[in-house]
Amino acid sequence: MISDPYKILGISPNASNDEVKKAYRELSRKYHPDSYVNNPLSDLAEEKFKEVQEAYKQIMDEREHGFSGSSYQSSSSSGDTASVEMGAVRNYINSGHYREALNLLSRIPTQNAQWHYYYAVASSGIGNNLDAMNHAERAASMEPGNMEYRGFLNQLKMRGNRYQGAGRQYGGGGLTTGNFCCDLWCADSLCECMGGDLCPCM
Repeated sequence: MISDPYKILGISPNASNDEVKKAYRELSRKYHPDSYVNNPLSDLAEEKFKEVQEAYKQIMDEREHGFSGSSYQSSSSSGDTASVEMGAVRNYINSGHYREALNLLSRIPTQNAQWHYYYAVASSGIGNNLDAMNHAERAASMEPGNMEYRGFLNQLKMRGNRYQGAGRQYGGGGLTTGNFCCDLWCADSLCECMGGDLCPCM
């Protein structure tokens, strides 16, 4: 837990929720890892980015549950806090921090279609394709009209079909490159190593 999350965001504890959000957005944009690609300060920016995400989440949690000693007027609803947390999840995913996204998602009690979609994307990012498929199917079934969810689910299914096809290709019919000419050349080379000649023209 950060001792002074308001200091991280550069705002007063009396700041309104809108001021907190504004500071959070500006700092997230400023320290976003995509802005520091091939930059010697990239590690420092990434740490700062994570710190900003954590400070923002801590402030909003404190305002929702009321366990901060600060004298401010809280106008945060649970839906407001959930959208803030989902914004942090989205930032983690966009910057490739999939495990951090999953950790934050695991602490969000409301598991709506968007929650399942983000969980699917983050799971796919760390290579957990089974979880990714399960949550993508859940998101698409909860909001069948959402083309983003449907598109991601189709993408996962196509990837799965490619892997299955490759498994059948290599498991059922022997080793093959998928290119007939290349396969023939390999077979001829192997025959010549054994003293034979499959294709005298090669």
